[in-house]
Amino acid sequence: MFAPKSFVNLFTYSTGYDSFPYALTTGDLNNDNRLDIIIANFGTNEIHLVFFNSSNTIQETLIISTGVNSHPSSVAVADFNSDGFVDIAVSNYDNRLDAIVVSNDTGSIELLKGYFAGFPSYATHDVKYNSTTVAVNDLNHDGILDMIVLSRASNMMMISLGYGNGSFQSPTFYSTSSNPYSLAIGDFNNDTNIDIVVANRNSHNICVYLGNDDGTLGTPSNYSTGSEPAFVALGDFNNDDRLDIVVANFGNNSVSVFLGYGNGRFTNETRYSSGSKPICVATSDFNNDNQADLVLANFNNRSMTILFGYNNGSFGNPTVYRTGTNPYFVTVADLNNDGRVDIVVANSVSSTVSVLLGSTNGTFVTQVTYGVGTFPAWVVIDDINNDTWLDLIVGCANVPNLYTVYGHGNGSFDTAVSYYTNSLSYSVAVADLNNDKRLDLVVTNSYSTYIAVLVQPSTGALVDDLKYASGGGSKLQSMITCDLNNDSRLDMIVANYGTDDISILFGSDNTTFRNRLTITMELNSAPASVAVGYFNNDSQLDIAVALSGFHQVGILLGDDRGSFSRQNTYQTPSESPPAVISAGDFNNDEQSEIVAGYAYSDVINILTIFNSGSFVNPQTYAVDLRPRCVVLEDINYDSYADMMVVNYDSDTLSVFLGTGNGSFRYSSTYSVKSLALSVVVGDFNNDDRLDLVVTSGGTNDIILYLGLGNGFFEDPKAITIGYNSRTAAVGDLDNDTNLDIVIGSDSKLLVVLRGNGDGSFTSQIIYLNSSYPSDIHITDFNNDTRLDIAVANYAVNNVGIFLGYGNGSFMPQVTYSVDVGPVSLAVGDLNNDGRLDIVATTVGYRSVSILLGNGNASFRNVIRYSVGILPQSVVIGDFNNDGYSDIVVANLGSNSLGILLGYGDGEFIPQLTQQTGSAPISIAASDLNKDAKLDIVVANSGDNTVTVWFGQPDLIFIIETELSIGNTSQPPSFVIEDFNHDTYDDIIIANADYNHIGVFLGYGNFSFANQITYSTGPSSSPNAIATGDFNHDGHFDVVTVNSLSNTIGIFFGDGNGSFSSNQTTYSTGPSSNPSSLAVDYFNHDANLDIIIVSYDNNKFGVFLGRGDGTFDNMMPYSMSYGSHPFSVVTGNFGQDGKVDFAVANQGTDSLSIYVQTC
Repeated sequence: MFAPKSFVNLFTYSTGYDSFPYALTTGDLNNDNRLDIIIANFGTNEIHLVFFNSSNTIQETLIISTGVNSHPSSVAVADFNSDGFVDIAVSNYDNRLDAIVVSNDTGSIELLKGYFAGFPSYATHDVKYNSTTVAVNDLNHDGILDMIVLSRASNMMMISLGYGNGSFQSPTFYSTSSNPYSLAIGDFNNDTNIDIVVANRNSHNICVYLGNDDGTLGTPSNYSTGSEPAFVALGDFNNDDRLDIVVANFGNNSVSVFLGYGNGRFTNETRYSSGSKPICVATSDFNNDNQADLVLANFNNRSMTILFGYNNGSFGNPTVYRTGTNPYFVTVADLNNDGRVDIVVANSVSSTVSVLLGSTNGTFVTQVTYGVGTFPAWVVIDDINNDTWLDLIVGCANVPNLYTVYGHGNGSFDTAVSYYTNSLSYSVAVADLNNDKRLDLVVTNSYSTYIAVLVQPSTGALVDDLKYASGGGSKLQSMITCDLNNDSRLDMIVANYGTDDISILFGSDNTTFRNRLTITMELNSAPASVAVGYFNNDSQLDIAVALSGFHQVGILLGDDRGSFSRQNTYQTPSESPPAVISAGDFNNDEQSEIVAGYAYSDVINILTIFNSGSFVNPQTYAVDLRPRCVVLEDINYDSYADMMVVNYDSDTLSVFLGTGNGSFRYSSTYSVKSLALSVVVGDFNNDDRLDLVVTSGGTNDIILYLGLGNGFFEDPKAITIGYNSRTAAVGDLDNDTNLDIVIGSDSKLLVVLRGNGDGSFTSQIIYLNSSYPSDIHITDFNNDTRLDIAVANYAVNNVGIFLGYGNGSFMPQVTYSVDVGPVSLAVGDLNNDGRLDIVATTVGYRSVSILLGNGNASFRNVIRYSVGILPQSVVIGDFNNDGYSDIVVANLGSNSLGILLGYGDGEFIPQLTQQTGSAPISIAASDLNKDAKLDIVVANSGDNTVTVWFGQPDLIFIIETELSIGNTSQPPSFVIEDFNHDTYDDIIIANADYNHIGVFLGYGNFSFANQITYSTGPSSSPNAIATGDFNHDGHFDVVTVNSLSNTIGIFFGDGNGSFSSNQTTYSTGPSSNPSSLAVDYFNHDANLDIIIVSYDNNKFGVFLGRGDGTFDNMMPYSMSYGSHPFSVVTGNFGQDGKVDFAVANQGTDSLSIYVQTC
């Protein structure tokens, strides 16, 4: 008998509200020769480590999360990795083992979390015939699952009895009727033995096999069905507690019902109409009336049909729901735990599965689809990964993989994960084949005699918390999360200040980041911040980058493949370097804008997108000596632009025919007379074929080439005009339906050639006043339906206008002064007033002169824009697709194109340049590759080439709005949201220098109300801000981390843009210096929680929300020594519906991922 003992100094340690401590143990975790306590808290999904000191009081506590809904229930200690330090093993409610390893002599903690390892390998079982349908059940009452397989090609059913370890005996064979297509298993005669019914498609019947207690089958009974029975299922359709049979008849669009007598026999069929080509049927009670209903997949018309049952075994009229293309299989289960039956359909041609969630009245919500492999033919619903949520296991007939779509328990699912089976799987069965409490898979193979068996590993799998280093010297500066490549997985974008690049970590299904893409920015660009938005309206997320080294914000345009194209940064540099950026839509146009904050600045800016356009992918074609003029026209009537080039020094005309994709093929070269200068195109003989006229500076002729309509021309004809010809233009000047030509001559005159319609001309001379006409345009400047003439008068520095009478004669010239030496003209509407304007390039001042028209052939005073050296040819077009006319100039002396982008009001941004070949002299514009973007062709006189440049968007940010915030040394943090419920985005900044937050309420047009400030307290220094509805009142609240006061501060929103005047604060711990925060649902209780990271003490902390605006005290968690975390973001990295988070660490220049796994 033991003597009674007493204890003194009772010590109580609180594990927290709702923690439900479930198990504990002791061990010396930090090798200080003192026992510590390890506590498993079932309720809060945590392990508490309580470290004691020499006086037996608590020295330190550490809380480690085991994951939402993990519910740790047991703990044990041992040295698992033989390093001399005590480790901890935790068993969880999620049926997986977690391990906590004390990894070194500093007592730091490494957490290894359990995860679903999937099916890393498969085994095979030979059933002697090709297999198409499989099921498993215990046929011989030995407690071990057996396998039933159908072979359509061999008209055979094979039964293999199981060994209980995932392997099977050799099969026993049973003959079926022709083309056994599906089977169902049940007890038809109430003898407790398993019976089987097989649908035979080609013999139009079903066979019923009654089972014996040793797993053998009796002689089948046959029942006639409708045409081509494709699928069979079981149910009690008349509520007599006897199994009945239903068959989907593919051939005659019907369903057959056989009512059971309970003795293994059935009535003859009763037939009901269904949809077109029903290929699969499933049964359940969809409308909660306690009567079995039917759902059929209709292969031909992208639908499923529901037949609601009556209690007598009959069914009502069909109800139809849309599915994907050619639905092949249908099955049912309660996917979202609401007590209502849901439906899953496999869509064979669209390679998807459709999920339709059920309602209480038998209706279903619109389908949600998930992509799987090619030709999904079978779906099984079960909890394959032991997380208590139903998953979809999909067999595909055209790929040797099995696809698993993991469920979240709410009716939604992850992206499909594939497992290699080496089987083209028409059918799949799921069961625990080896009695290890884990589900295994059996997959048929229609092209082999081998069945694939996938047994789930019995060993627990552990994964470490993930750390991603950005790279040596990267100086990781900013990070955000989003789904960049539309694969439903969160990706991570990181700005690396030190290495001038952006890192993108693409998320995967298993909490790792499968690929890393590094986008190199310019040298010394120093990316400081990143943001994502829809900047070019293509439904693909793009990335904005604050380039602090350049004082600019750059753009990376995303595509549907997860890659990005760098846009040129033509914008004017800001005064201060941008330090932080964020995206919002401030005018509700569904296109994102940027808010930029700066260091050492008193403003933040709203930046809007401007498409500057660019020309890329040059293609160069060799021509003859010194090309002088290039024109584009479709001369062979194939709807593709062709190219004609006049070569000055070789006296030739080169013809290239377009292919429609932007490229050209050489066609022919034609001789011309001396010093060919230009070429014009028109149908001069009215034969509906385009002809050419080439001007000659060395003769008194022009040369006419009559077209054959196929890209070739007749021999040239010289037309004598008595003067040399420099430039020409074409139009019907006398309204006789015949094209006329106006020639500009070095003899200081214009020659009008009036066409006779047969390729011949009569001439009329218009003398000019001592000028050299360098370019001519024909159009109607005064809207009187009569063509007028505009002439660039090189020698007298003006543009002359001749108003036409409509009979081939003209009023005296009226001139408008331009800059020195006009050489080329372009005509278009530059200010969107419906009136024609003129652009002239002038070589004297390296400029273009713009004459805005009044609509009556008069023009306003000249407007000048600088361009390059010796500007020559000029064209007008919308090169950036913004609806406004732009100007492109060939700068001969600068070897460049000068691009002036228009604002639509007659004003233009300063010249942007594009380098070209040598001495560009002539340009033409057209959409050469049919991509709805104008392209440019450039004749380079210096290197005897023609270059094709393809137009593409090039987006830049320009300042739209400037908001004053007061001069600050630190860049502000801000949040963007509609805080006053007016549908317009507002901005709230955290201003660390002024110890306040500032509210800017937006008006929806890029303008904002004056700033309203709320104090965060003296010497508080709020350096980060986040928003959420913390008290469930439907209004956004804001929270700041205050680095100097070591607190978080909460301001409650009133819903009208105003906030509580006094903040509610919570401590983050002494000397913690909190640096960043995020809000999310960490414990799945519908109340927002707050996570912070503290720079100085290398910790993160979680404040659990109570839903009324109050929070529990912070739960601290240690991070690596010297990590110095400065930024935190949240997201579901594990695709399991649980909140994970990532932390950027300045001290280790790394990124740490913390994943809640189950």
